[in-house]
Amino acid sequence: METHEDRRKCVRVQLCAYGVDTVCTIMHGQEQIHLDLVDLSSGGARLKVRGSIPKLADNLVLSVQGVKDEGLLQNLSVQIRWRSGQEIGVQFDTPLDLPLTKLQQLIG
Repeated sequence: METHEDRRKCVRVQLCAYGVDTVCTIMHGQEQIHLDLVDLSSGGARLKVRGSIPKLADNLVLSVQGVKDEGLLQNLSVQIRWRSGQEIGVQFDTPLDLPLTKLQQLIG
């Protein structure tokens, strides 16, 4: 049986494997929500919400904080694709045109 991971089109950078503690923000209207970045790929990201999950619209703007990325991981239009417990999965409206090694360098 095919798993969710088997269906992925993009290889993900698992931040826990690198010991990285990276914070993201999502703009929800005028409100800024802080989340932990769990993993990242050129197609999307898995995020862990701090505290209770607020009611979020499906279309949001995501920025990764504290990375020297020359703006590559800032103000990304995303859509929520799934929710499970304290985690949400988002898909970038426009996939990042970055190879896996570059993503690792940006967040590592």
